[in-house]
Amino acid sequence: MKWFEVQAASDGRHADVWITDQIGMDWWSGDGTTASAFINAIAQLGEIETLTVHINSPGGDVADGIAIANYLRGHKAQVTTRVEGIAASIAATIAMGGDRREMATGSLLMIHDPWTVAMGNATDMRKLADDLDTIRNGILELFVTRAGEPRRVEIQEAMRAETWMTGADAMALGLIDAVDADFKVAASIGDYSRALAAAGRSAQQHLDHQKTPDKMTPAPSAMSAADALALAFDIEPDQAEARAAELGDQILAWRDRPPAPAADTTAARREAAEAERARVVAIIDTCTTTGQQQLMAKLVSSDMQADTAREYVFDVAAASSAGVHSSHSPEGGQRAGIDTQGIYARRRARRAS
Repeated sequence: MKWFEVQAASDGRHADVWITDQIGMDWWSGDGTTASAFINAIAQLGEIETLTVHINSPGGDVADGIAIANYLRGHKAQVTTRVEGIAASIAATIAMGGDRREMATGSLLMIHDPWTVAMGNATDMRKLADDLDTIRNGILELFVTRAGEPRRVEIQEAMRAETWMTGADAMALGLIDAVDADFKVAASIGDYSRALAAAGRSAQQHLDHQKTPDKMTPAPSAMSAADALALAFDIEPDQAEARAAELGDQILAWRDRPPAPAADTTAARREAAEAERARVVAIIDTCTTTGQQQLMAKLVSSDMQADTAREYVFDVAAASSAGVHSSHSPEGGQRAGIDTQGIYARRRARRAS
């Protein structure tokens, strides 16, 4: 599939070129041609005086696009580039190759930083990031050559943000010379979407070709209405088919039923807050009255209930009064962690007695 067409005028002094698809070779499908084929086709036109390049492309291969842009810039003919639909990505760079650059009313120009898909280790990824920066800088120079050095930062930011521009926007940025309302827009943004969709289909076909026939998964058959109802109501398909009208009405009734009002959780939240406050106050009182303030922060931050915490504090206080201390514990012989199992065991023993 060739993404460009060349047509020379009968007088041999003028030629038109149409770029109407993804530029370069499609590495998924192998379709397309390289920049060399494009350059050779124009070279065969001979000593033409004017060349008009009509662009409606979603972009493509960076190296091919840069080569074409520079070839057009250096061509002896007066080159006019016209964006007649979209010139996105590297196609926008080709548009900069004209001595005069025009856009049709309603056409779009998109510039962005180059991107890629890759795999490898961390070193590979860092090198790839550096390479992408270098490629971006090269593309930036082509835009700045046309717009002027004072616009460098503005263009760089537009590339980083991936910016779509109308003819008026591109003209204000200095990238084109005129918006030409006299020629018809060849396409729309839909072409860009279709090109991306085609690329996706091409990728899927490529992946499918890699599968061996015995690994191909058959497409699932469509589920019948009876099967769907049977699954929904947990009945047999023949029963679902016989009761289809009744079950359908039931589904519609469920669908149209107004939503239940949300439960009022205000009271529940208030009760929970009051309970937590009572628990904290009880723990503080117990620690203060027994002289075990060092336990206060730990017990308050735990999920221990007030009565359990009270028993724990009393146990620590009793051990402290008996002279049982440990240099490793501020709690008078108890482990630094809260021994909830021991507390519950002692409680059960007291209740049993």
